[in-house]
Amino acid sequence: MKLYSLACIGLLLAGALAACDTGVKLVGPAAEHCGTAPLFAVLPVAMSDIDIITVFGGVDGPGHTLPTPHAGIFLRTEGAAVSAPGAMQVTRLRRTTYVASPNRQGKTDYSVEFQICKEVSGWFGHLTTLASSIPVPAKDWKECETYSTALETIESCTAKPDGLLVTAGQSLGTSGLSIALGLMALDFGLMDSRVKHQYVAEWRMPDPSLRAVCAWDKFDASVTTMLYSKLGNRSRPSTVPAGEPRCGTMQVDIAGTAKGVWALPSETRPIAGNETAYLALVNYPYRPQDQLALSIGPASLSPGVAVVTRASSGRVNRPFEQVTNDGLIYCYGPDDVQAPGRFWFIQLTASNALSVRNVFGSPTNLCQASPTTWTMVGATSFVR
Repeated sequence: MKLYSLACIGLLLAGALAACDTGVKLVGPAAEHCGTAPLFAVLPVAMSDIDIITVFGGVDGPGHTLPTPHAGIFLRTEGAAVSAPGAMQVTRLRRTTYVASPNRQGKTDYSVEFQICKEVSGWFGHLTTLASSIPVPAKDWKECETYSTALETIESCTAKPDGLLVTAGQSLGTSGLSIALGLMALDFGLMDSRVKHQYVAEWRMPDPSLRAVCAWDKFDASVTTMLYSKLGNRSRPSTVPAGEPRCGTMQVDIAGTAKGVWALPSETRPIAGNETAYLALVNYPYRPQDQLALSIGPASLSPGVAVVTRASSGRVNRPFEQVTNDGLIYCYGPDDVQAPGRFWFIQLTASNALSVRNVFGSPTNLCQASPTTWTMVGATSFVR
């Protein structure tokens, strides 16, 4: 069994190894520097097969507590055809078998990793089949690794095609496993080696988190417009996306404030799969100007995502970038969609130390009570 570097392990768990040394020689445009023209002109799936598209940098604790370094398509058709959106070189294939899972145990899907140009690589994840033009003999599946996330145990094996070039519109396979099981997502991620997002604790964040970019903005303008007409969040279907950056962002940390990525003090290694020990305090990516999101991993704090209306002042739902080490406690809530009756007290206790307490107030809105009644007794501590 091959042992990967920590950076490559992070990519493996995220569904992309294209930034690691694949041992595959790049040829043609994949070996040349990127130009300024749009990278893609063809929809990866037909518009009639798209239910919604998602932002990149989305949060969905506890499984995806931290900003997710890829966007995605939720499909409305099982076995929908997936095509290359542009010319690319396939650099690695990944076969994923869900050894233990609450809803897809025993199922297998695939990822196609590719290089567009010298600086931009990417991947499609959760293909249910690979196209016949991408044959992989059984003996070519190697480098098998087993790992665990918050909910599943997964075996991943890879194969490395040699010089496999794909044209725009060429079939990559199919996606959309089961409407009944809710397994209809197609991941789409890109990384750009010229980009580097800034994190207070950069050592925690392996690629692709450091270099992820929005896939939707790399299309021809007319295609991007069509795609954005499908933007939405299935968990909050009544929310109409608005605001910028429209595609979301991975740039969430602001030093000396509560905004950004936090971890339990016990987490002393780079993030690798299981995100239940983390917390993300960010702008809600579908309404970044007027809503805040608390993406929560630890069981002690009611895991999930709470979305609250941003306030302009005071100590209730204050923007996270305005919460500093001032000795004050701030209150967040309510979120009547996914966290009714739950509230969170937050206090920055040092530039890189945060305390969070989950409190239950239904039917009372604890944030409307006098701040003198708020305490951090029993709070959970986080660090950068």
